[in-house]
Amino acid sequence: MSQMDLARLLGVSRSSISSYENGYRHPDHDTLVRMASCFHVSVDFLLGTENQNAMLNDHYKEVLGEINELLQTSNLSSEKKQEILDEVSEYFKWRLQQAGRKVPGT
Repeated sequence: MSQMDLARLLGVSRSSISSYENGYRHPDHDTLVRMASCFHVSVDFLLGTENQNAMLNDHYKEVLGEINELLQTSNLSSEKKQEILDEVSEYFKWRLQQAGRKVPGT
């Protein structure tokens, strides 16, 4: 993504993007929020105060635990329950992999 493309998305000038990249200026709150939305990360992640992968990993572990609890109360066979857990787990691993990749063009 070029500086001009990002500037258009954020509603700022190209020179502002250059200044952000070079550390001469910092985006205001609203621009940070738009930037986080654009790159599908949190503002804390942009500010370097949060490890996005760790946060996602913790969230996925919690969700997987909830799914496991729901499955335990179902009438499905043990094999079917394990199959569902394995599929969900593989999906979460894939999503974590995707989240850890650099945003294309940056």
